[in-house]
Amino acid sequence: MEDRSRRTERIIGFARLILAVAGINSAVLTSGEAESLIVSGFAVATAYILYSVAVLWTIDRYPASISRIGFYSQALDSLWFPFLLVYSTTSSSPFFLYYVFSLVSASFRWGFRETLLVNAANIAFFTVVEVAVAGSSFDLGQYLPRPTYLTVLACLIGYLGEHQRRSRRQLVALNQLSSSIRVKEQMSGVLRELMKKVQELFRAEECILVYHAKEIERHFMLRSGPRTESSPQNRPLELPAGQAELFLQPGHNLGYYWNPTHRLRTLLGLKSALSFDFDARRPSGSEFSPADRLVALLEATSILSVPVILNEEFRGRIYLVNHRDQAFSLTDLLYFQLVVSQIGPLLENYRLLKRMRTLSVLEEKGRIARDLHDGLVQSLASLDLRLQACGKTAQNSPADVWQEIQEIQKIVRTESSQLREYMKRLKTPPLVAEELMEALEASTKAFQEDTGIDVRLTFRPKHIDLPRRAAGEIYQIVHESLTNVKKHARAGKVSILIEQNARETHVTIDDDGRGFPPERCSDGEVLQLPWSIQERARGLSGSLKIQSKPGKGSRLQISLPANRSQ
Repeated sequence: MEDRSRRTERIIGFARLILAVAGINSAVLTSGEAESLIVSGFAVATAYILYSVAVLWTIDRYPASISRIGFYSQALDSLWFPFLLVYSTTSSSPFFLYYVFSLVSASFRWGFRETLLVNAANIAFFTVVEVAVAGSSFDLGQYLPRPTYLTVLACLIGYLGEHQRRSRRQLVALNQLSSSIRVKEQMSGVLRELMKKVQELFRAEECILVYHAKEIERHFMLRSGPRTESSPQNRPLELPAGQAELFLQPGHNLGYYWNPTHRLRTLLGLKSALSFDFDARRPSGSEFSPADRLVALLEATSILSVPVILNEEFRGRIYLVNHRDQAFSLTDLLYFQLVVSQIGPLLENYRLLKRMRTLSVLEEKGRIARDLHDGLVQSLASLDLRLQACGKTAQNSPADVWQEIQEIQKIVRTESSQLREYMKRLKTPPLVAEELMEALEASTKAFQEDTGIDVRLTFRPKHIDLPRRAAGEIYQIVHESLTNVKKHARAGKVSILIEQNARETHVTIDDDGRGFPPERCSDGEVLQLPWSIQERARGLSGSLKIQSKPGKGSRLQISLPANRSQ
């Protein structure tokens, strides 16, 4: 709002500067006057130029006080004109330009009523100047036509300014509709909030939406207004088929307004009802009026109705209703249709965004399942096998049971520590590339100290560029790979290389362990890939490849496209 007001004041400021230059020109062209009067007029016009420049400088210097700058500059403009008029009374006087400028600037800033107030002040100043200059020769008959014409001009300029101001306010309202949508709310709450804004925009007493839920073949009504504020339920009301058909008429792209009790319109000979075909963009040849039953249900004295069209399909109607003597117009009808046409895409975007959030939650649940599968689930399976072994050992060799219990305790402590670390990672926000490098260096160092396995971590180049999601997934892949090395590989060394080129990012993990069991390998290629790591690579549109030979270690390589924006 402040930027828009500042832009308005700058436009008026530059116009004022042009007018000031015209005042200098008037002083230069003045002839037949006394030399002292010409010099005084030139001085006043020059001072007006300096004042115009000062206002422009103030606008740029103090943008926070833009509303006060507009008010004071308007008042100073009205006070400057009497001085300018005293020294420019010849046929070359720019008096008319001064007057028009003050009216245009007032209508541009505020509207019709304020323009009339500025006009009254200007006429008062003009009258004082006329009386002072004419003295005893003042002629009321010659004076009156000029203020009369100026007042008519003020009405015309004020009307145009008010129309421009209203159009600007309507455009701002359209831009603000999107801010009414909150993703965390249910659809009914979003609809009700939008309806309240539409109701306030048109100053209507009630807004009613009747729509057809095509997926379940049912009709619903949602109301917004004083009559529904005390209602304990915020849910749409399901309508029976007969009543829904009454509300949905006419069932095509036709809008209408209905003002049967508006006396002024009747006296002026205007139609009490008008229907508009939005497909043909002209009033409909066949007039449509709401049924008496519908009017009784709504208790309406005036109605404005437009269809709700989604994906070129009729889905319902939305009504603005007044219960007092307040009429709607064709301008209201056209603007109402424009507002509703903007709401449709907003609601569709809202639906898609909610669906994306749902899919994102499902995907996150899948990641958690993969993490638990690789860690806790496998460890619990191992504990189950060991407990079975303890049962058998207790029967044959009770002395060996204590050693097995110690091994079980070690597994429980290790998995408990890893579970706490995993929960900590869940609370950590997604990593950026720089954070990934730091996190991997800390993680590999801790892994090396814990297991005694030598780990070499290399980045090529030293500073890589990765989106947040890709960085977080690479961290998880490396962590899961090291966990597998610790549990199964019996390796002494691990090499991790993360390299990036213009097309791809590669993550390569080599170990010198025992490799995969023979039944899982064929010519050095693993037939069954690690499930969770494969899912993470697939989620980034990447690929996973593992090479392994029994007793000669294994190599895991993930390739990710570099242009992913996750």
